Amino acid sequence: MRKLTIILILLALWFGGSAQTMKKATPEQSKKMVETVGKATAAVKTIQCDFTQVRQSTMLKEKQTSKGQMYFAGKNLKWAYTTPNKYALIVKGDGQVLIQQDGKTKKADGQSGQLFKGIAQIVMNSVTGAALSENSDFSVEMYTLGDTWVAKLTPKQPKLKKMFTSIYLHFNDKHNAVTKVEMKEANGDTTTITFANTKLNEKIAESVFN
Repeated sequence: MRKLTIILILLALWFGGSAQTMKKATPEQSKKMVETVGKATAAVKTIQCDFTQVRQSTMLKEKQTSKGQMYFAGKNLKWAYTTPNKYALIVKGDGQVLIQQDGKTKKADGQSGQLFKGIAQIVMNSVTGAALSENSDFSVEMYTLGDTWVAKLTPKQPKLKKMFTSIYLHFNDKHNAVTKVEMKEANGDTTTITFANTKLNEKIAESVFN
């Protein structure tokens, strides 16, 4: 019994000591990190990847999980859900917001369309690194987490403050792509989007966004 207790204590110390924690970067480090990400993401013209979206609501005990594929090219973004339901949201470069479902495509007008357009813009700026620029709608704090970098975005605009308290962008170890986006909403809900099987700068057919 004593040996088992000792083993459990050693395991607790091992996992507790090896757990990674975020460390805030110094102003000098932060500037260099933002510049590095900016240069790397500036070379990215297209992105296609799988995503898993998990939403934790303060009103519901169970988490809501959705999966699908994301396509980004130029100023076009397609957010295609495959589970639990099949439908796609598209933001075109000309500002149109489209919904594809059951083989039909329709425009998303009104408040719902503007809301998704705003969120889609945040996602586009996140995956391309544009959210880290000086003229962004967010103030930026940089952190390290092992080999990855994390950017904490805090809204500066009143409209965004009503939606989010903060957004965290996790970059891969090459610092040229976002692997995870955590959106902390003003109402206490949290949406986490994790990207996988990311392909950069591969040709995406125009028909994907039509």
